[in-house]
Amino acid sequence: MLTAETPGQASVFAPPLEPGAGIEFDWTARLSLDMIRQHTKTDDIPGVTDEQLSIYRAAAVEAAERYTGMLLSGQRNVTEAVQSLLVTKKPDWAHEWLNVYKPYYKHRLRYPSSDGYVYLYGGLHPAANRVFRVPIGETTIKVPIQWYPIDTSNCCNTCSTRYINEGMMIAYKAGYASPMEVPSLVVLGCLQFIAWVVEHPGDEILTVRNRRDARSEGAQGTNNIAIASGALESWRLVVEDIT
Repeated sequence: MLTAETPGQASVFAPPLEPGAGIEFDWTARLSLDMIRQHTKTDDIPGVTDEQLSIYRAAAVEAAERYTGMLLSGQRNVTEAVQSLLVTKKPDWAHEWLNVYKPYYKHRLRYPSSDGYVYLYGGLHPAANRVFRVPIGETTIKVPIQWYPIDTSNCCNTCSTRYINEGMMIAYKAGYASPMEVPSLVVLGCLQFIAWVVEHPGDEILTVRNRRDARSEGAQGTNNIAIASGALESWRLVVEDIT
């Protein structure tokens, strides 16, 4: 439920989530250094230190976050601006009516919702603030458009900036409850990422075709770690709405 923060004054509503609060994961159990050494065959190689592998592990988790869109470093309360820019192609009242008087518009969340609750707040009227349910793991929500504001902007000025639901925000919980709930394909991709970095420290140009000779048409292949190691193929399988 949304509650008023300042009784007796203008209604100011906020969700029951502290912005930015959460927990940070310790990946030493889910992706231990022993597991990394077994996968990379570096059990008895003193030149590969634990500090080095720890950095590789952190980099692999960060890369997995970027490629999958999941929050893997911990569980956190996320807030996002949900106002939408109203773009009109021609300054006439009919087009304005079609753009404004719609029941909702779609907003893509930065991270999937972990519990299925999304809080909409920041509206000028108490009825505009609400909590609605979405499927767990959903990344796209339908934001209802509020009708109450009186638009006094110049409809004939094509350079004017106009927003729908101006100033409104959403808050939701993102991330898994613990690293043990992270899909195994994500962990496998991290191991593939680390293995490639261990074998290719970056002191030479080496593409996936293993060519070191220069050619007139340029380098062939890629030095992108996620692609060359095969980690991207593992990570993309866990993203359901990938195109």
